[in-house]
Amino acid sequence: MNISKLSVRKSRTVEKSRPIVADAKEEEWQPVRMETRMFPDQPSGNGPPPPTIANVRYLLDGNGIEARYNVIRKRTELSIPNLGGVPDNGDNVMIAHVKSLMALHGIQNGDARAIVEAIANQHPYNPVEEWIRSRGWDGIDRLPAYYATLRTVPDYPTSLKESIMYCWVLSAVAAAIVPGFATRLVLTLQGPQSVGKTRWCMSHVPDPLLRAGVLKTDHHFDGANKDSLITAIRYWIVELGELESSFRKDQERLKGILTRDRDVVRLPYAAADAEFPRRTVFMASANGADFLSDPSGSTRWGVIAVESIDYEHGISMQQLFAQLAEAVDRGDQWWFTAEQEAELEAWNERHQTTSVVRDSITSVIDFDQQDVGTMVRVTATDLLRLADIVNPTMTQARVCGALLRKVFGPPKKSGGIYRWTIPLRRQVPQDNVPDGLKQVRDKFD
Repeated sequence: MNISKLSVRKSRTVEKSRPIVADAKEEEWQPVRMETRMFPDQPSGNGPPPPTIANVRYLLDGNGIEARYNVIRKRTELSIPNLGGVPDNGDNVMIAHVKSLMALHGIQNGDARAIVEAIANQHPYNPVEEWIRSRGWDGIDRLPAYYATLRTVPDYPTSLKESIMYCWVLSAVAAAIVPGFATRLVLTLQGPQSVGKTRWCMSHVPDPLLRAGVLKTDHHFDGANKDSLITAIRYWIVELGELESSFRKDQERLKGILTRDRDVVRLPYAAADAEFPRRTVFMASANGADFLSDPSGSTRWGVIAVESIDYEHGISMQQLFAQLAEAVDRGDQWWFTAEQEAELEAWNERHQTTSVVRDSITSVIDFDQQDVGTMVRVTATDLLRLADIVNPTMTQARVCGALLRKVFGPPKKSGGIYRWTIPLRRQVPQDNVPDGLKQVRDKFD
């Protein structure tokens, strides 16, 4: 709700009772009384106008009050010309003025909020798209300067950095202007603390007033918390803070939520759940190098290992986004090709966490063994038991299965059970071999 340029006009009775101030501001807003006979929906008798959408719309229009729906913030915004006061608690203050205006005309105001939301819903606007398209692209390619704002570690592939940055920033534009948008890429800056990762994120929207409404930094995302999700999807760009701790808590739920194309939530004051198209892109930051713990979904994270960041680059971001809007309009894709995903996956291997499951199964698999006759067929649970994890949990079995699928491909059905055929090291203790595998395991003796 934008009330930064609004001010209140007091009644003439109040004005006469106060001393005249030398530096008085321009004339302030006051309610305009409308004639009952002019309302679109007339009362059945001699009573006041009924509280219909048409009547409240007529009342708002006659008083210069604008109701719009912000598709980025997913909220109704009211604007009253020259309404004074402070922006604190602005939503409730605006509704209070509407209720007061309805009461002035004898209109029941118990459903004022719902009626105003219905009116605003007919007037949607997108502040990000309006900003991006406020001036056409001047033809200057600003992507090279944008790429140069991130200085990577010496062995980081330049092609990968530019692919991640381009696809991510293009997806940001698509989120603002493309119906049915979806993306699975989260730009992830990995590097020293205080290098400027958050400030670089903020630099994408230089105007502080616009930035306050469309960009959220240091958001601690809890996939199990509805309010955490609602907060995130009410912004265009969201930086995830403390990514490592979020991964430790619930990586599976987190990666699923971040890549949705729509969200079903119940907003405050709403009577029912609502479905919202996703208009948010995510950026993340990590200080440590080993923070990825899910080998099956690591390509969601476009990790760029940075040494330094130029967050005071001075690039006209409106013009960069206008350039990219033309790219989106002509059909450029903001998702990775198979080759780009393979390059990202290879780099992300460096950021995988060292886990008990990974270390344990690596100790019993002979990756150099090529003799098919010495292979054994195992489930993920079988392999974990061979690796001295006697009572594997479901999570451990899932992680093990993902690792096996990545190295050996999908399992094959054998005896009604899906198993992998893998080579074991000869020194695996016989006591660890499950009974069903002992006969096959004897080939190693």
